[in-house]
Amino acid sequence: MIKNKGLIKRFRHLSEYIVFLVFSSIIRFLSAETVFQLGQSIGRIAFMGGGKRKKIAMINLDIAFGDTKSAQEKQRIVKQSFIQLAVLFLQCIWMFKDPKTRVHELITEKPEGVDILNQCLDRGKGVFFLTAHYGNWEAMGILHGYLGVSQLNSIVRRLDNPLLDKAVLNFRTISGNDIFYRDESPMKIVRALKNNQCVAVMMDQNTAKGGLFVNFFGMKAATARSVAMLSYRTGAAILPLFSYPIGHGKYRIEYGPELKLNKTGDKTADIQDWTQKCEDFLESVIRTQHEPWMWGHRRWKTRPSDEQGKKVY
Repeated sequence: MIKNKGLIKRFRHLSEYIVFLVFSSIIRFLSAETVFQLGQSIGRIAFMGGGKRKKIAMINLDIAFGDTKSAQEKQRIVKQSFIQLAVLFLQCIWMFKDPKTRVHELITEKPEGVDILNQCLDRGKGVFFLTAHYGNWEAMGILHGYLGVSQLNSIVRRLDNPLLDKAVLNFRTISGNDIFYRDESPMKIVRALKNNQCVAVMMDQNTAKGGLFVNFFGMKAATARSVAMLSYRTGAAILPLFSYPIGHGKYRIEYGPELKLNKTGDKTADIQDWTQKCEDFLESVIRTQHEPWMWGHRRWKTRPSDEQGKKVY
């Protein structure tokens, strides 16, 4: 029985990979504008059949904005969020062919704040990029690699399908970046910082174990403490890095401003405060432009000990 389950899983993985190869062989020959238009259409279809994810997104918007936005406006934001994810997915597949040229078709202007990044790197202690599932974060990472400023190491979760995981790994490292998987030793991060490299951390995801509870849109959210802890320990700068949609499938990239965080002598309180300030910055970005964020994630799933039994979703 176990052997049969293993065979079924391998067959499913192979089938998914074949579908991916066929789909990518078509997408790669389209123009950037056609990919954008197709992504919009797929996103609208996904929204219509969104089901569970659409419901989660609406709950998140209720938490974030309460009655300050109408149900119609929240539906519009969710729809645009679905569209942005579909566009991102197609653009990533499209970039598989000639990524160096194509990433510059999506990001046509020089990134803002590179001077701030260089000032942080001049200290020789590495840089944490504070970022989120916002805009086209994959294209942003690819572009950073081609800038040749400092190696970027992104912390990611392994994909369930090892064939797809290998393909995505090859794509994410094509411009000289590296990947750290979440289940690997944190010493990899420490070594990267000691080598004055950059480490990108998505701090907009629910942390089921070992996280700190800080306010995010006015509600406690379980949040990774690693950025604050390692920055406190190593002196690495914490620098926001975001990809802002500017229309027609194009993006503007901005580094900074650096988060200026002070040590008070109380390590526990400082790490709590630094983590809160990271989430405050993410919230400020999402409040400025709501639609590019991935609203369908169960950000508030894990609850504090005094809320045991409470279910948000």
